[in-house]
Amino acid sequence: MAMPAIAFLSRDPELTQLVRTLVAGVENLHLLAVHNLAEARSHLQRDEPIALFLYHLDETARIDEAAQLLEVAVAAKRPVATLVLCENYQAEKALGLLRLGAVDCLARPFDLARLTFLIELLTVRARLEARRSEPAPDPIRSLGEANPFFYDGGAGMDQLMEQVIRVAPQETTVLLTGATGTGKTRLASLIHELSPRRAEPFLVVQCGALSATLIESELFGHVRGAFTGADRDRAGKFTEAGKGTLLLDEIDALPPAQQAKLLRAVEERVFEPVGSNKPMPVRARIIAASNVDLTAKVAAGRFREDLYYRLDVVGFCLPPLRERAGVIPSMVRHFITEFATRNARRVQGIAAEAIPALQAYDWPGNVRELRNVIERAVALCPGVEIQLGDLSAAIRGAGHAPSSAVRAEPVAQAVRGTLAQAKESAEAARITAALARNGNNRLRTAAELGISRMTLYKKLYRYGLVTPSGETEDELELTGRSVRRGRI
Repeated sequence: MAMPAIAFLSRDPELTQLVRTLVAGVENLHLLAVHNLAEARSHLQRDEPIALFLYHLDETARIDEAAQLLEVAVAAKRPVATLVLCENYQAEKALGLLRLGAVDCLARPFDLARLTFLIELLTVRARLEARRSEPAPDPIRSLGEANPFFYDGGAGMDQLMEQVIRVAPQETTVLLTGATGTGKTRLASLIHELSPRRAEPFLVVQCGALSATLIESELFGHVRGAFTGADRDRAGKFTEAGKGTLLLDEIDALPPAQQAKLLRAVEERVFEPVGSNKPMPVRARIIAASNVDLTAKVAAGRFREDLYYRLDVVGFCLPPLRERAGVIPSMVRHFITEFATRNARRVQGIAAEAIPALQAYDWPGNVRELRNVIERAVALCPGVEIQLGDLSAAIRGAGHAPSSAVRAEPVAQAVRGTLAQAKESAEAARITAALARNGNNRLRTAAELGISRMTLYKKLYRYGLVTPSGETEDELELTGRSVRRGRI
């Protein structure tokens, strides 16, 4: 069965567009614009799937035309309801229309909530029948439409998402790898949502954001008196997660002693809080994530081989954003909606010519960088649509200039500012280049720059290289939350 339609007979293009917008928000329904009575009769006689007739009785129309429309529907033996929209309310006219068979008569100013309700109510049967006749949806495409961060129509991502759908309902431990900002936290959350544990907590532990003395207590909790300052029992993330899902992000930063304890928790499904000898059960599903090559760390003796193999039961490697450019348009639409809603902006979309520039850009910061770019564009866009000119020069010239020239833009801009601004811009450019050279690994970047990791974090936030808002958006943003709470 084809998708049912609402046939709307009106000579007012603005009202037609308004009704079209309302109908677009109703599932399995579209608007069919009808311009005269003869066209209406033609559609009815062709046995098209018309679920409802809307008739605009404007000041130039006569009530007998509405009567003819109603008679046409009766003569065609079609159970099509007719709803009339009038320019002004007249009790006698409305009563006459109801006697002729109209289900209702609405007058200006139109109550859009009631009109939408009547449209949904009077078309529900036709829409349900259309849904039953639809072919079974492709689960990969459906998943991609609901999660624009992973579906790009490519064979590689299709295969990855197919495996995610298969593994998510199971209890299997999962290891997620990929560069910083590729969306590992989002993918872990998606696995949780696709599992029977979806009603339980989804918790994240940033292993790289905690010191060796704090990570064990954060994971396993502690009992009163376990160490100086432990004045009461404290539940760790393994306990708080309950029967939910626990994501151990930056697992490569876990100290050796805690690696041994985690191995037991993963393998034997038990753990002891710090200072306690009483075993506690592990009920949560464990997902680990890393932005470095764990096999190299195993070979170097900095990560336990037995723990690696217990975590890497099923592994998913998220490719960088530049390798899945097909997903960028849907991601952009998602971020525009997010930031326009959050900041009460009237931006509704992006110009078609801006998309190729976004897809041609290298995206060293991956999804996080794209998110920041769109947030900036929404904030600065003067109209309802982001134009190519609203994007940075680096992105506008992505298809014409080498990456080194693109990254030099902050320095070039700084020449026109004060000495302090020039210094800050040069420092931001140096940090960005170092991150790119080190695959966005913050620990190696800090070592190359000769600063501490905490100093690097502070500079990243100072120069807007990460977004401190949006507490579940990405791995580094979760770390940022820890920074704001004074935990780093």
